[in-house]
Amino acid sequence: MLNFAVSVLTIIEVLVALLLIGIILIQQSKAGGGLGAVGGGMTEMVLGASAGNVLTKITVILASIFLGLTLLLNIITGHRGPGKSVIEDLPPAALTEQATQPAAVPAAEAEAVSEPAAPTEPLPAPEPQAATGAAAPAPATE
Repeated sequence: MLNFAVSVLTIIEVLVALLLIGIILIQQSKAGGGLGAVGGGMTEMVLGASAGNVLTKITVILASIFLGLTLLLNIITGHRGPGKSVIEDLPPAALTEQATQPAAVPAAEAEAVSEPAAPTEPLPAPEPQAATGAAAPAPATE
């Protein structure tokens, strides 16, 4: 029931916000520009000579309704119980299965991890040459 009330109040608040935006855009600015100048004084024709006063009163009323609904929604949602996590909805058996199973590894990484790298043998160190300057023996010829 509480969720339904919150949904209805949220819809009403969005509608009031849209009406408030529309009323503010209709109003003529103090400099005389804005939509009032483009519309050719249509608001004065529809609402009479005191169109500014009527639009100001409507703006104040809509702003008050918007503020009141915002505070009411905040109070209602603040008094709800603490939110539940998605994991809290899982059965206990599912939680223990997930805890005992290893984490899933993507296939490309699994192949790389499953095959150990071939050990590399160190290259033999070069034999030191004699510093006496003696030449290497010539190959035997037959």
